[in-house]
Formats: sequence, structure tokens, C-alpha cells
Amino acid sequence: MSPESIEGRLIAQRQILARLIHAHGDAMRGFLRDRSTVSIPEEDPSADGPDPAFAIEAALADEMRLILSAVERLD
Repeated sequence: MSPESIEGRLIAQRQILARLIHAHGDAMRGFLRDRSTVSIPEEDPSADGPDPAFAIEAALADEMRLILSAVERLD
């Protein structure tokens, strides 16, 4: 599957989620807001690079922000 195909599918899923969340009110929005930020750990000067677990958490928070943004555009 091409990167464009994957991106299109993700956008479609995000739009469907946004409509479902929009229909179910503030509780779901609060859930997204609570999970749309990630605290940045202090850098360890001896570390070789970014922690993979942190990268996943950052990507998750980014996606939560994108979904919340899509919900808010429906208002």
C-alpha cells in the first residue's frame, strides 16, 4: 500500500471518529484533551537518542490533537 493510500485511510478514520465524538459530547472531548499532551522528560546527556517509548507517546498525543481539532471544526 502506498504512503498516500495509508494517509487517505487514516484521514477517513479520523473524520469518522470526529463525527462520533462530536455526537457524544463533552466527555469524549475531555478524554482527548487530557491525552493530547505529553510531558517531555529531562534529557539525559548520556542518552544515545530519543527514547522510542517517548516517540510513541508523542505520536499518540499528536493524533489525539488532530482528532480533537477535527471535532472542533464540526461545531
